[in-house]
Amino acid sequence: MTGPHIPRKALNMKFAKKLSPVAMAAMLAATLSACGGGSSGSSASTTPVTTSFPVQQALAYAFTHGMQANLAITGTATSGALSYPVTGTLSYALGMASNTTFEGAAAQQATENLNASVVVNGVSQPISTSSTLIVNAQYAPIGDRTSDSYCVASGTPSYPATATVGQSGDIVTMNCYTDSTKRTLVNTEKLSYVAAAGSDANTLNFQMVTTDFGLTSTPQSSVTITYAVSTAGVPKLIRVQATQTESGVTVTLDAK
Repeated sequence: MTGPHIPRKALNMKFAKKLSPVAMAAMLAATLSACGGGSSGSSASTTPVTTSFPVQQALAYAFTHGMQANLAITGTATSGALSYPVTGTLSYALGMASNTTFEGAAAQQATENLNASVVVNGVSQPISTSSTLIVNAQYAPIGDRTSDSYCVASGTPSYPATATVGQSGDIVTMNCYTDSTKRTLVNTEKLSYVAAAGSDANTLNFQMVTTDFGLTSTPQSSVTITYAVSTAGVPKLIRVQATQTESGVTVTLDAK
């Protein structure tokens, strides 16, 4: 028996697009990316010796050095009373930032590429996306461009310079349009963060949370990206979690 047909949009879950925190927008959303895989931040219980970690420094490191990550995907696809396993692999790369102009002002941009192969009940579906992340001089997200979307920050984005375990807050809201004319709004995304204890005594798990509202006031999907930030301000992508319901199919993905 074959599993439910999962629309490409549902599989992407803006999962691919939001790997960058700009709405990591698409997006999944712009920012602290990182190299290599690791353990889940949500299960860590170690209390860091260092009470404050250099988040802003880690953000700058990501965009000035470029980042790569290879993660293994698990999850489920649920349609009605039926649930099917989801497995796969994910390869992510963020290039180094370069100068650009965005919305009439000087900015920086970095190309983000994601390639994945997702298997649902034995049937493989590929995912391949590329987006351009736009950041300001402090490397905070101000926009995102893909072949079918154009996202612009509403207000001034801000990351904490440093963060401690238990700290949380909002970063920015993104308005996403079909193109740069900004005539047709397609969705709104909110980017926030949560700082949690890392897997060892000198690591902070900085979780970037992107919530997609579509054209409603109700969340339509969410993506959480966890970065392990060292005391030296070096980030490492260790986990990506995403969930979305599309055409009656709920897909939950967990890559780590």
